[in-house]
Amino acid sequence: MRARRVLAWVAQRLLRLSPPSLNGELALPGLIAPVIIRRDQWGIPHITAQNDHDAWFAFGFCQGQDRAFQLECVRRIVHGRLAEIVGPRALPIDRIARRVGFIHSAERHLAALSADVRAQAEAFVAGLNAGLRPTLEFRLLRTRPGLWTPADVLAMVKLFSFVLASNWTSELVRLLILAGDGPEALAALDPAGDATVPVTRPPGALAGQPPEWLTALTRQIPAMSLLGRGGSNNWVVAGSRTASGRPLLANDPHLDPVIPSYWYLGHLKTPDWAVAGAALIGTPAFAAGHNGFAAWGVTAGLSDNTDLFIEEIGPDGRSVRQGDKFVPCSVRVERIAVRGAAPVDDVVLETPRGPVISPALPGIPWALSLRAVWLDPLPIDGLLRLAKVRSFDEFRAAFAAWPHLPLNVVYADVTGVIGWLLAGQVPQRRPGDGLLPRPGWESGAGWDALLPADALPWVVNPPEGFLATANNPPQPWDAEPFLGVDFLDGYRVARIREILARRTDWDVTGLQLLQLDQYSLPWRDVRDVVLAIPATDPAAARGLTLLRAWDGVLSPDSPAATVFTMFWAELARRVAEAKAPHTARWVLGQSVSPFTSTTSWADRRVAHLVHLLREQPAGWFERSWPSEMADALATVVRQLEERYGPDPWRWRWGRVRPLVLQHPLGVVPLLRRLLNRGPLPWGGDQNTIAAGGVNPLDPLGPVTFFPSLRLVIDVGDWDATRVALPGGQSGDPLSPQYDDQLAAWYTNRGVPLAWSDEAVARVTTATLMVRPAATAAPRDRS
Repeated sequence: MRARRVLAWVAQRLLRLSPPSLNGELALPGLIAPVIIRRDQWGIPHITAQNDHDAWFAFGFCQGQDRAFQLECVRRIVHGRLAEIVGPRALPIDRIARRVGFIHSAERHLAALSADVRAQAEAFVAGLNAGLRPTLEFRLLRTRPGLWTPADVLAMVKLFSFVLASNWTSELVRLLILAGDGPEALAALDPAGDATVPVTRPPGALAGQPPEWLTALTRQIPAMSLLGRGGSNNWVVAGSRTASGRPLLANDPHLDPVIPSYWYLGHLKTPDWAVAGAALIGTPAFAAGHNGFAAWGVTAGLSDNTDLFIEEIGPDGRSVRQGDKFVPCSVRVERIAVRGAAPVDDVVLETPRGPVISPALPGIPWALSLRAVWLDPLPIDGLLRLAKVRSFDEFRAAFAAWPHLPLNVVYADVTGVIGWLLAGQVPQRRPGDGLLPRPGWESGAGWDALLPADALPWVVNPPEGFLATANNPPQPWDAEPFLGVDFLDGYRVARIREILARRTDWDVTGLQLLQLDQYSLPWRDVRDVVLAIPATDPAAARGLTLLRAWDGVLSPDSPAATVFTMFWAELARRVAEAKAPHTARWVLGQSVSPFTSTTSWADRRVAHLVHLLREQPAGWFERSWPSEMADALATVVRQLEERYGPDPWRWRWGRVRPLVLQHPLGVVPLLRRLLNRGPLPWGGDQNTIAAGGVNPLDPLGPVTFFPSLRLVIDVGDWDATRVALPGGQSGDPLSPQYDDQLAAWYTNRGVPLAWSDEAVARVTTATLMVRPAATAAPRDRS
């Protein structure tokens, strides 16, 4: 730590970098009235403004001060201009960003915004641009921060909608398996429709047997196809189950392990409203937080709002088949500048359904277009309205217009009401549509209408006294309306519900400890089956000895956790290759997008594999299931011995698969020590509450997702709120706030998010008065 601080001090002086202005007075054009920005020791801004415009301006200003390089990266990603500063390695990201057209869609979308939402975005962006400053990364890359527009804010949310919330990758995996190994392979390996997964509504129910149209899907595939991986947790507890009698709310969204985090903490106050919590970087949208009356938190809802279509390109290369004829497409030529290389020209076709994106997806032989709710120019309220809601009805009404990534939003307020709703507009389809890419030229392909907001499920004040979501199905499979099938396995939500039901004296500390839970429910389900494996091989016997003594907790100091994880990955590989030898890599989660390292397909197959192990259907392997399992266990034990030695203490899960928080430039060997954080011993997997996702194709490789934010709110005692980022509030590697929350996040003791005037005064360490300036000379960004 000391060496890192010395290195930061030297770099700051050699590069002549100035820290942001946090004390004194500053005049900025664009403000209406003076604003006070108080910072606490963690760098969290507490903003007091006299009107809405200035509050959002100041919040943007603080984000610009603290996260300039991160903001530059995401702005370039949505514009498809990352290769311009990074070089050829970023070209795949730029190509898919240009083809999807995040920024083009966002620019069209501006006209659909209400006047007040647009004013909010414009004020936020004006402040953000006023706060931008050069940091270490800009000096190293010899570039400067670019200015944002309101369209960039919309494009940022569209990017997250594409990466986190869409099931288009599952559609594509189904198509790849079908084409490569046939309908029998897809029928055997598709995890959709698990009957035992818990649903959110009605609370405590299971999904049940899927309807006939879903179970019969694979029999319909040949006619349909015409062919020649965030999870998150949130929960809310009613006052009847808390020590104080007040509701409690907890949230820990799961994203990839980067530093700085995708979240920015803040507290805004005006004469009419106030809000505190975590906003998605580059936006004024508080996805988790409270407004002094109500609190909320989110997980990815995963309802199906995106479809792929197989297109037949016309002989001219600029039209697509529609019925019996070819119709012209809108065509744009995207010239992508590449640092150190020649520019690349991409010709993008915009079909009647959407843009053709497949040329930017490696190894995809079909022309595939993308249709998504979030690409359409629809009104937006949702998260942008929550600062002012004063009832659960107002809360629901705010999300009636939310065309972006689907969200499970839990709610609690000072009157004692708790609730949940599924937010995010969904297409109105026939049952079964959207599970596979359909030919775009067929009559009826696509959709024109959206489900009415009242049709989406919600719950208020359940008799159990708590609600929880973890990317599980919102309702049973046979419930109306159809919302999709590509939800995650229910182990995390089942574990949360199991633990919440045990107590009626919950408090903030108790929920923080629950967020750290690493117990494996899949192990509990298969323990008897695994321990019955015949141990004729000495390596398998050594593995069974560890597993027999294991408590099922995927803790960092557990060798058995490593054995179980590797055994599971090895068995999953054998199961996939037995039925889909040509496409097993897709079944196991190989990415189909430059934006992600895996797909959610593999995360959703754990329950499926549990069922196979318990049922052991005949004909899957040439030998028996127990023999195959014994050989898989012996194989992984030998691999561990060869790689780490014979002592199982060297196989500890947190040692062989530690957590590294990766900075965008941390891939450069000379910069890793300064920019990255870790390695940290890390436990859990994709099915534990304390998540530590792994790539099934590389179970000892980097952590693929983890809690990117931890938040617990005592509703009514707002100063008791505890929050922590995996790193810190600042994205500047030379700032002490770059990693000062890391220890509080790792142990989940959290840091306070002050709310009352008295609490804010106690934690304030810096005060900046920002005043309006009528005019100002252009700022030097060199």
